[in-house]
Amino acid sequence: MKKEIVNKAADNIRILAAAMVEKAKSGHPGGAMGGADFINILYSEFLNWDPSDMSWHNRDRFFLDPGHMSPMLYSILTLTGNFTLDELKNFRQWGSPTPGHPELDVKKGIENTSGPLGQGHTMAVGAAIAERFLCARFGEWMAHKTFAFVSDGGVQEEISQGAGRLAGFLGLHNLIMFYDSNDIQLSTETKAVTCENTAMKYEAWGWNVISINGNDADEIRAALIKANEEKRRPTLILGKTIMGKGALDASGNSFERKTSTHGMPLGERCIV
Repeated sequence: MKKEIVNKAADNIRILAAAMVEKAKSGHPGGAMGGADFINILYSEFLNWDPSDMSWHNRDRFFLDPGHMSPMLYSILTLTGNFTLDELKNFRQWGSPTPGHPELDVKKGIENTSGPLGQGHTMAVGAAIAERFLCARFGEWMAHKTFAFVSDGGVQEEISQGAGRLAGFLGLHNLIMFYDSNDIQLSTETKAVTCENTAMKYEAWGWNVISINGNDADEIRAALIKANEEKRRPTLILGKTIMGKGALDASGNSFERKTSTHGMPLGERCIV
């Protein structure tokens, strides 16, 4: 498929994410816009699942750690037919199937309830352990992949440290995690909070680490191919992404990489 078509699909995710936050007048558009390229490639080219049978046992699992990036997940699941535009319009409204932080609903494509950062990371490790147990007990015909998406804040949580160490020690090669490293957190740049070398940390725990431009479809695809070929270790794809990718202010200037896009609507300050 031509790269421009792939990028337009990711742009659709960005537009839907920004629009639902704008409609609700609350939410987190920036991270969802930056992570759209990865989620687009994962769901369209790599995730083994059946949209007509979301509870198929041997499906690949996707765990979203930063629940505040739910607009990204709801957008891709809308494009696959699991949510409607009317449901997106009710984002963050009482009783809506599209709450601000996703809640477990396998038939809709939501594999985990996520809120506290680090929780999705740990759930993904648990699911990968369960898959290895099932294969050891019943055979490799039950094999499938577990994918996870984690943010800057997620890898800082102590619960992630324990899960990461365990995954590396157990050699969970069926686990592939994308680290959305956009250098922005809720109220400040990430560098004001931490200066650790995340790649070296996961390598020390026994992970296979691949560093890429997380907004480049070709690099994302190549990394996922390598990760799927890995037979000894879990893989961390460290993707440098752009917070609020595609956002422009009213004058047509870039409104990307702004802390303000992390946790509030884009509003009149910019357009997409």
